[in-house]
Amino acid sequence: MRLIISILALLIAGNLIAQKPTDASALFDEGRFAEAADINRQLLKKKPKDAVLNVRLARCLEAMGNHDEAIEHYRMAAENGYSKAYLYLGDLYFDRYFFSEAADAYTRWIDEGKPTPQETLHATERQRQATLGAQMLHRIEDIALIDSTIAAKTNFFAKIAIPREMGTFFASNTDYVGFESGRQDRRYLTLRNGGQTDLYHTDKLMGEWTTPTLLSNKLNTASNENFPFVAADGITIYFGSEGHDGLGGYDIFTSRYNSDTDSYLPPQNVGMPFNSTSNDYMMAFDELNGIGWFATDRFRADDSVVIYRFVPNATRLILRDKTDDELRDAALLRTYRIAEAPQKIVFPGDNRHTTTHAERFIINDTTIYFSENDFKNADARKNFVTLCALQLQMAQKRFTLQAKRELWAITDASDERTRLANDILTLEKTITIIDRQIRRYEQEIRRLENSAIGTSN
Repeated sequence: MRLIISILALLIAGNLIAQKPTDASALFDEGRFAEAADINRQLLKKKPKDAVLNVRLARCLEAMGNHDEAIEHYRMAAENGYSKAYLYLGDLYFDRYFFSEAADAYTRWIDEGKPTPQETLHATERQRQATLGAQMLHRIEDIALIDSTIAAKTNFFAKIAIPREMGTFFASNTDYVGFESGRQDRRYLTLRNGGQTDLYHTDKLMGEWTTPTLLSNKLNTASNENFPFVAADGITIYFGSEGHDGLGGYDIFTSRYNSDTDSYLPPQNVGMPFNSTSNDYMMAFDELNGIGWFATDRFRADDSVVIYRFVPNATRLILRDKTDDELRDAALLRTYRIAEAPQKIVFPGDNRHTTTHAERFIINDTTIYFSENDFKNADARKNFVTLCALQLQMAQKRFTLQAKRELWAITDASDERTRLANDILTLEKTITIIDRQIRRYEQEIRRLENSAIGTSN
């Protein structure tokens, strides 16, 4: 019996040794990655430094999600003369947000390998993106997420519930998104222009929309631009672009319009965690309620996106005193601060009531109104409508003030700095006046309504 068992063991061992790299390749092509990996492991026992076998095992491990072990075998292959392993290593590092390591791997592939022109182009572009990613990784904004929702990629903008006073998204063409200002007098369109899509604008004059005109050659590139949103100040624009300096696919960018030069400032990447190595399409704000949105297809199938809601920071807050692993987790949205919505804002389709205010008004310790229709006193109701308009005006003025301050900080021309400084002072005074008006209206509304419902402040 022992003899039979020994013979069987030898036959099994012989069968494993007799298996060839072609067997592993066939299994890999069939998607049987674990079986292919087992064969490559057996083959590597005899030739542990064989570069080709190390690459083949690394490919199996990568397909199985065992990235750390895959990296070890790609390194072994590269160190033993298989220079193309640096390309695979760079791509794996890049996808895992090890950007500095990815940039080094791409450099080694370009310098030591014999890449084709196409491979050189890919590696050079990835090297640029990895270098940018390494810089962005240490300037991640500390954001507080409220929640998220999944939407079809074809009409995800319909899920972004900004108040009508702030503007409206619409489909400007198949797969293209447009934005109409809150005043309903200007539209920002995405239209096809030759081989790519560009941003256009059109104005309403005498009840008719003018012929669309290219928005700016500083915003539009030879690649695709889409998904515009313009803030209440009328000068700050956010949009998605495949052509500006990003991490690949669409990245979200922002710019500001300078009325003196009738041009836009060079677009700036909004950074991580809003942008990623996937497609990041759109950013929008409800300045009245203090809500922000950004839409991305990271972690999603090809036909859908995830829309995150967050609380915008008054000023950019950078994550400090974090390890590289912690920064990667924040960039990938594995970790983040959790925030509560300032008010109960819901997505369209959830029977959201239409009001012109910040969703609630506290009458007293036990009574909160959610609509102007809740008011019993007619004068209180009328004052409430005025209060809503003042709150909207305040939100717009504050956003404009922030934009003007940032423009002042980056402007060199002394005459323009003087003009901006005067604008800033005027806005600050206006905001102070509006704030006093809001406080007076709030007090009067509470007095009138509490009197009507038989309570006191």
